[in-house]
Amino acid sequence: MDFRLPCPGISRRSVLQVGSLGLGGLTLPQILKADAAANLKPVKSCILLYMDGGPSHVDLLDLKPQAPAEIRGPWKPISTSAAGIHVGELMPGLAKQMHQMLLVRSVRHQETVHDPAVYQMLTGCKHVSSAGGLKVEDTDLPHVASSFSRAGDVHSGMPPAIQLPETMKMEGRVLPGQGGGILGATFDPFLVEVSQQGAVVPPAFTRQPGLEPLRLDRRSALLSQFNGELCRLESGMHAARFDRFQQQALSILAAPSIQQAFDMGRESPQTHARYGQHRHGQCVLLARRLIEAGSRFVTVYWGREPQDWADGVQRFANNPWDTHRNHFPLVKDTLAPRADQALSALVEDLEERGLLEETLVVWMGDFGRTPKISRPWNSRDHWPHAFSILLAGGGINRGSVFGATDAHAAEVVDNPVSPADITATLLAALGADPHAIVPAANGKPHQLSTGRVVREWFV
Repeated sequence: MDFRLPCPGISRRSVLQVGSLGLGGLTLPQILKADAAANLKPVKSCILLYMDGGPSHVDLLDLKPQAPAEIRGPWKPISTSAAGIHVGELMPGLAKQMHQMLLVRSVRHQETVHDPAVYQMLTGCKHVSSAGGLKVEDTDLPHVASSFSRAGDVHSGMPPAIQLPETMKMEGRVLPGQGGGILGATFDPFLVEVSQQGAVVPPAFTRQPGLEPLRLDRRSALLSQFNGELCRLESGMHAARFDRFQQQALSILAAPSIQQAFDMGRESPQTHARYGQHRHGQCVLLARRLIEAGSRFVTVYWGREPQDWADGVQRFANNPWDTHRNHFPLVKDTLAPRADQALSALVEDLEERGLLEETLVVWMGDFGRTPKISRPWNSRDHWPHAFSILLAGGGINRGSVFGATDAHAAEVVDNPVSPADITATLLAALGADPHAIVPAANGKPHQLSTGRVVREWFV
């Protein structure tokens, strides 16, 4: 299999440095050397809220009230808790929390199809294809959470990277960019399933009957001894990572506090209602519980949604925010209210618990929607050339806007941001060097990100 250098910008000198790393990869002091240009105070964890399909920036976060009617749409901007910043009237919860938020209005890329757009937003790198129909391959680049798991200080009993409520799919295909990719399956985010009704499917962490802590410790010691011999007998790379995965599983089994993190019954009815008695709200609440329990990076996808069609047959929308039809009713009645409730509840809840400063919250999707309303469906289509994302906590410059678009929200005119810049900034904020070179699963060098750390986002 031909593993090419997966992202541009890896120098010959860097490749030679990788050759000296040995099987263990980078040491912790090397890993924690954050980008000198960034000099960011590391945060403890990150919660990434991903809006499958692409929310409309021009209707929610970057309204243009002076634009023609075929661009501005039906909704008006409203004032927020941050002086001089306005958001769409469909986001009243966000408006109340805007003093805690950073609104980035200048993200852009060139992918107009979901598959490569999702891939680029989650990995920070462009896929070799710009077409649809992509499938997961061994040569895929890793999700930013997987990159952090490979390079960051993730030594805790909790899985360092978790995703919920399901993997994103298109017509039954799992979209690439959601896993460990070339780093290996060991670095796949741990999947926690949540039902359409918002009920958590508890991971199978329960010990077998009769397996008491002492016996579990003895088994762990025996397993370590066995795997040590296996690593010496084989080349070591895959065996060492298999051992890491097993040890993580044993840590989970041995820690009741970790198992309790998945028990949503420990939250009050008022808290459940605050986040929203719907799937997305309960997933976001679970994400807060998981980072409290020690997970470092939790990705919450929106997940497929049931839709009632005219023929009375219920089908599932692959990308709920992909509102080519019925855009305005869907955004107004179902999508924006739930997204707004969950996001604003999370930010407010983290602040009340003293966790917001050590937790970076990111809200984003595939791309934006066309500024010009499309006909005949009275909807908006894919638009990657200019769109918005939101950040909160983690030392960001609260109550501010970064970047700008033109009078129609069609093109970035100030401070453009790429998906690579986003992944680099997230890694740096978490204390990892975004430009570190690490071995892929086959030992070949991989640079975690080629983007620029956007230092201006932070105080």
